[in-house]
Amino acid sequence: MNITKPDLSANNDQWQEYADAGCLHLKQKLSEFLQEQFGFTKSKVNRYLHVGLGSTVKADNAQYDYDLYFRLFPDLEVGWPRETLVIARLYFVEQRKGHGRSLLSWLVKLAPEIGYKYIAIEAANENSSAFGERFGLELYKGKSGWLGSIDNIQQALR
Repeated sequence: MNITKPDLSANNDQWQEYADAGCLHLKQKLSEFLQEQFGFTKSKVNRYLHVGLGSTVKADNAQYDYDLYFRLFPDLEVGWPRETLVIARLYFVEQRKGHGRSLLSWLVKLAPEIGYKYIAIEAANENSSAFGERFGLELYKGKSGWLGSIDNIQQALR
């Protein structure tokens, strides 16, 4: 990325600019990852800016082999730490095939490039809660969301 990460005390506009740049980077890298992971010649990855809860990236395909939705560096009012990548949707048609683990491992490796220090799973159901817990995320503030530091997730992936 060609933009400097703002200080935690920076204003929302600075963080929004950084989140937008992060989404552009994530969009490109995610498209490459999904093409490699699933063998598609082209994956559908879209970027939406300033939609409701922040800058987002959505990835799916016509066959719905996967449906993924990410948000970067959410506003503090949303409740997550600023330096968070939020997984808002995590769905693979083929379950228990290692796709979620591969994606999480890839997201951990990508973290230094984009600058997030946490990964969150929001509005988790039973399956995504078990997934999060298995990989070092913890229930966040007694809600249905899960949060883990990159270091803890990396440890759990070993």
